[in-house]
Amino acid sequence: MNNREKKITVFSLFFNYILQGMAAIILSQHLKELMVQLQTDAKGVSLVISCIGLGRVLVLYLSGYLSDRLGRKPIILIGMISYLIFFTGIMFSHLIYLAAFFALFAGFANAFLDTGTYPAIAEIYPNFSCSVSVFNKAFISIGQFILPYIVGFLLIEDLYYGYTFVMCILLLLINLIVMWRCKFPELNPKQNVINKIDTHLKRDSKLEGVALVTLGFTIVTLFNIIAWWMPEYAMQVVNMERAEALKLVSLYSLGSFISVFITAYVSKKTRCDHWILWVCSSISVVLLTLIILIPSVLFIKVATFFIGVFAAGGIWQIALAIMIDFYPHFKGRVTSVYTMATSISVMLIPYITGVLANRNIKLVMYFNLMVGIINLIAATIVVRRYKQS
Repeated sequence: MNNREKKITVFSLFFNYILQGMAAIILSQHLKELMVQLQTDAKGVSLVISCIGLGRVLVLYLSGYLSDRLGRKPIILIGMISYLIFFTGIMFSHLIYLAAFFALFAGFANAFLDTGTYPAIAEIYPNFSCSVSVFNKAFISIGQFILPYIVGFLLIEDLYYGYTFVMCILLLLINLIVMWRCKFPELNPKQNVINKIDTHLKRDSKLEGVALVTLGFTIVTLFNIIAWWMPEYAMQVVNMERAEALKLVSLYSLGSFISVFITAYVSKKTRCDHWILWVCSSISVVLLTLIILIPSVLFIKVATFFIGVFAAGGIWQIALAIMIDFYPHFKGRVTSVYTMATSISVMLIPYITGVLANRNIKLVMYFNLMVGIINLIAATIVVRRYKQS
């Protein structure tokens, strides 16, 4: 691959993550409309969102295995087609079980894209895989920043909510044509089926590996709860208007977008990715605590922005890149194991938080603080193992 081909391929890969960012919040952004369309309550819509995680769990190992066997491009194309099915199916669903079925395809898409994209980036830019992978988060943030403004516009103009789904479908179709023509590095089968692990990993990284998988669960739980429930928290606790509260997700996404560039720069210059994990985890716990203790409009806006900076600014990608570095011969399958934890989160957390929100929205934030503390403990274990090596 020449430099131009690399740039086109990587940009097309990144563009998918704009749509992935939108897909992650599109159901919660249209909570009220979907409650009416599906004849259910917030708990019911949360169950549909949970099916996204179930879909990831069902195909994650398969997608990682196929990624290592067949190559990255076919897996990525399957992921994009799965997102097309998700957006189209949800728009035309009028039964909660049918919507849950189509939500599975968002999980399939997520799994196939992750197990194809992250290994592909590691192979296109082997010397900068960590800092380049972080930019995936920037594109997720772009999607999550734009969508609430589109939803707000549709609300103000009293337009059909499904136009957001139509937009996503059109963008996916355009990128699907581009991706079809993209080139990827040739897959070396021997490199991906070798039956041994690096000696340094074998020696003393079992506990660290468990900690990193835990981070895969807790990081995504922490920032997804903010994306899903912070607007509702703001409306109920500090009486913000709905259109204004929905824009909190844009503030959070703006923070994560800005942070990506800082994180990528610091990662590239210092090579201290484990310390980045720990610092971001520590500050996130402080911010989550203050959101509970100081529930004012101004502070919630400020805290939401900075949670985007420290909890969602690419540290999920950094932890994954560290694991891929540990298992260079099993990139697809390592991505599967790591994102399996994420899938379990996306499957369980919407339902758990939906039950908590029906009782008291404040319980959701207490739960998120507990997750943040576990996240900090896992990051501390990673730092300690690095100091010992």
